[in-house]
Amino acid sequence: MKKDNIYNLYQKQIKDKDTAVLSFITETLAKTASMFEYNNLPPTIPAKELERILQTCGHCYITEVNGDLYALKGNLSGMLDAYERPTEYIVNNVALNLSKVYNIENDGVLMRNDSNGVSLLPLIGRFAVLYTDARISLNTASILSRLTMIIAASDDKTKESADDFVKKIIDGDFSVIGENAFFKGVTFQSAPHNGDGNIGVLIELLQYYKASLLNSLGLNANYNMKRERLNLGEVSMNIDLLYPYVDNLLNERQTAVNLINEKYGTDISVNLSSSWKFERENYEKLLEDLEEEEPTDEPTQTEEEPTPTEEEPTEEEPTEEEPTEEEEPTEEEPTEEEEPTEEEKDKKE
Repeated sequence: MKKDNIYNLYQKQIKDKDTAVLSFITETLAKTASMFEYNNLPPTIPAKELERILQTCGHCYITEVNGDLYALKGNLSGMLDAYERPTEYIVNNVALNLSKVYNIENDGVLMRNDSNGVSLLPLIGRFAVLYTDARISLNTASILSRLTMIIAASDDKTKESADDFVKKIIDGDFSVIGENAFFKGVTFQSAPHNGDGNIGVLIELLQYYKASLLNSLGLNANYNMKRERLNLGEVSMNIDLLYPYVDNLLNERQTAVNLINEKYGTDISVNLSSSWKFERENYEKLLEDLEEEEPTDEPTQTEEEPTPTEEEPTEEEPTEEEPTEEEEPTEEEPTEEEEPTEEEKDKKE
């Protein structure tokens, strides 16, 4: 690889839309490949290849070929049943020298990516286009932020000198202008731009697209770049939106695995893995925390009324008895002695 071509090579990841979209889809599928964990799969069905077929095609057919189980990629066809579902599965596999039309009901087990049999490509591709356009805009805004002026040349010779001058500045070299005609033949104008405002908006837009895709795939990614913290209720509301689609994907796989075990006597199991498993465990823990924080409607009261610790004074009459009028002691007034009569005086004498 030549050094001069490195920038142009990887610039296609930004400016060439087809290359950028394909790269985004490939990167996302590499992440979703670890969404599910399989146990006891037969050696002829690698978990990585099984998920690749399901996530890119939307369905596969599990059946025996030469005594071994294979996950075969094919097309749905045949007459529709009462629920307008295809009844046949067409397989053409060169490596197995196989070209056959299978009866879906009797010859094996049809495994779907989701209940509609749709792959992840429409979902990932939609966000890949949005993300690519926003990233191109961000790249353009960042380049224009370096442009402080626009040079206008009056003739071809002056334009050539101006191009050479700008190229050397971009490459990081200092340029010397050798002709006085350069200054006479060019005019300088300020470049109109909004500064760093557009760059901030585009960064938030990119974060929103990426978080929305991850949320659709069942991963909790916050796109709110301004709020410092979220309470438990707001977090739980966001998490409730993550799991319906992931639960649908898991349910389809578990249903197909149970049919395979029943039909072929295997012991295959599948469950969430990697970050999806941790998200589910954290969600269950969050629900427990929310239940503990919910206050009861009415405070519980005991039937017995609490007894006061100190006896409150009653409104009874004071204990000291007030004397009644009858019981009041009467003070006897001293009686005046009667003077003796004259007869008594004579007797005493």
